Amino acid sequence: MLASPPNGARPRGAARRDALLDAVLRVIAEVGVDAVTHRRVAEVAGLPLASTTYWFESKEHLLTAALERAADRDVARLRALLGDTPEHAPDPLGLAVGAVLGPSEDSAKAPPSGAADNSTKAPPSGAADNSTKAPPSGAADYSTYTSRGWLLATYALVLEAARRPALRDVTTRWTDAYLEALPPLLAAAGSRHPRSDAELLLAAADGLLVDQLASGDASDLAPRLRRLADALVKA
Repeated sequence: MLASPPNGARPRGAARRDALLDAVLRVIAEVGVDAVTHRRVAEVAGLPLASTTYWFESKEHLLTAALERAADRDVARLRALLGDTPEHAPDPLGLAVGAVLGPSEDSAKAPPSGAADNSTKAPPSGAADNSTKAPPSGAADYSTYTSRGWLLATYALVLEAARRPALRDVTTRWTDAYLEALPPLLAAAGSRHPRSDAELLLAAADGLLVDQLASGDASDLAPRLRRLADALVKA
């Protein structure tokens, strides 16, 4: 059963919209995409139903905006991690692997903008319970919303893109951000085909993370991806 919202001040304005989108991800992670309705999202966020219908005209709008929020936050994390000249990093392959697995380790640690952090920063398109986006105060109790939950939600939405073109546009932009960031790192490590190697590394990470979600495995994926990255740049 989804957590009930705690008593306290409700978020307002843009923070209210963000709280609703975080609630969408929470519903998807715990129950699935089919369970997303305006009423259910409002209940999980601890906000009036009118707030949901004010910001989002349809279920597709809710799903698309939630995926955009997840993608924007992850891309911001990616760019902050890599900085302006990632190709000059002492270990570009290690940085590339860390960038790909970052969502499973970092994305849920920071609470959403406009919300207070009233939870312990619990350990996220990763599967192991490493840690993901913590939801807002005044919304649902996100203290147990871990990296696994964030990944379940985002991968569910990525698969939903097969049926919803609006979601497909978001997933394409999200993937493109990685395929822009990773090739310079792989080229610096000696790759002769940095773009295609980046595609393979990213696809392998997605496959391993989905497998972890399905199996409940919580092992560290970094060593396996590092071996793949080493093999790619030496090929």
